[in-house]
Amino acid sequence: MSITTVMASENLCLPNIGVLAEELTAAITPGGTVRLDLSDVAAPDLSVIQLVQAARVSAAKAACDFALTAPAGDPFRALLDRAGFTSADHPDHSQFWFHGDTSQ
Repeated sequence: MSITTVMASENLCLPNIGVLAEELTAAITPGGTVRLDLSDVAAPDLSVIQLVQAARVSAAKAACDFALTAPAGDPFRALLDRAGFTSADHPDHSQFWFHGDTSQ
């Protein structure tokens, strides 16, 4: 099984989100396996969350195994909370963003 890893840049935000969008579009293939590395992203904005969510939907439609390489770190925690992704009503978000660690 081949795994494609897509690395997000440190300065990822709305003005340059298109680069990551193109990389994810190319990487998500039927039956593929894609891992997204967000560990270098210093100050994400909602465009990053929106893109990752869109990639999750696209990957699911393509039966592509899509996940983060590691749980989302501190730069994402408050942003995900404000966006409603840390709610107990959505355990799938906790699994995806934090690899199921509910202490996040």
